[in-house]
Amino acid sequence: MSRQEIRAALERRSEIDITVRGRTSGRPYTYPVWFVIEGDTLYLLPVRGVETGWYKNLRQAPTLEVRAGRRTLTSAVRLIEDQAQVAAISERFRKKYGAHQIQAYYPRIDAAVAVPLSE
Repeated sequence: MSRQEIRAALERRSEIDITVRGRTSGRPYTYPVWFVIEGDTLYLLPVRGVETGWYKNLRQAPTLEVRAGRRTLTSAVRLIEDQAQVAAISERFRKKYGAHQIQAYYPRIDAAVAVPLSE
């Protein structure tokens, strides 16, 4: 699947599924997540920041699968813990989903994940 096809599928959704590998078990785990796209990058916010299980798994194996409907993309990711960058990404989430929703569902915002959508 091309990254263009996954991008088109992403633009039609407000929630996607990500699959990561367990850091000790190696088993796949799938989670529904919200996301934003900026340029050629898909951004994710772990709901409990660096304490979120799937984020901890990405520290061990920084690759995930993104699923938007029938479209999937497996990609290496970049973990972001620089607070200025995280703040900018969380502001994009507030604009997309609403400040009240982000405050309610994201009690700890101290990390983000960048998934490249360009090759």
